[in-house]
Amino acid sequence: MSDAPIWILDEVTTKPGQGPAFLAAYMERYVPKAQARGMTLAHRMVEPAMWLDDAPNRLLFVWTLPNPGAVWGSKHVARPDADVSRWWNEEAPAFIESRRRSTLADADMLAEYDNV
Repeated sequence: MSDAPIWILDEVTTKPGQGPAFLAAYMERYVPKAQARGMTLAHRMVEPAMWLDDAPNRLLFVWTLPNPGAVWGSKHVARPDADVSRWWNEEAPAFIESRRRSTLADADMLAEYDNV
């Protein structure tokens, strides 16, 4: 199996004025469990480059996993986890307007992944 990383991109649009509170809650409530599943948080980015009180902020969280198998392993552990479900379905909605998750690979690695 390839050791080229897979990237997970969480793109979150917060409700106006909720950017800092969401970031703090995400770091406290979601990140430790994601790390325990083998995910590594590589970047936390905010757009625009300031917290907004009267408009949404967009936050990008870039995660890495070592290979495609690790992605499936992480998902397998997260899906039945009541804490993960509670975070995204009950707690996070108070802070966010939308969330999108993408799973990405380096284009040069796709042929290798097809052979896994």
